[in-house]
Amino acid sequence: MIQRIQSLYLLLAAIIQVLFATGTYFTYKISDDSYFVTGSGSFNSTGEKTSGDMKTLILGLGISLLALISIFLYKSRKQQMKISRIGGLLTMAEIVFIVISYFNTTEIAESGFSFGYVIFILPISTLFFFLAAKAIKKDDELIRSVDRIR
Repeated sequence: MIQRIQSLYLLLAAIIQVLFATGTYFTYKISDDSYFVTGSGSFNSTGEKTSGDMKTLILGLGISLLALISIFLYKSRKQQMKISRIGGLLTMAEIVFIVISYFNTTEIAESGFSFGYVIFILPISTLFFFLAAKAIKKDDELIRSVDRIR
């Protein structure tokens, strides 16, 4: 189970998704008051929630859970491959949510716009999901070739 490379890829994708869901996406300033955007919404410098919902937080934690479930489906490679591909596509949807949020924020932000580290690790999560799907497919082809030899 854990000795297979796809399990490592899925575990790393799950860890990155948790970091993404709980991290700060970006910060910006509006008239000497700084704001930061997380998975839970937009907050001002005192920590009061100013806007937003928990879409990306729930999506990030859900994708992380999906990756962990996929690790334990090692006996059903077809399901594991399907879940890995779905996880990669959902991670791309997260990127779209963040880009939309970025463009909505840049219209009102005056200055001091900076990105958090989680923005840069999210594409790595997508890569890990698709690498896991590729490794599962390779594993499946290897098992089929051994079955043909018998």
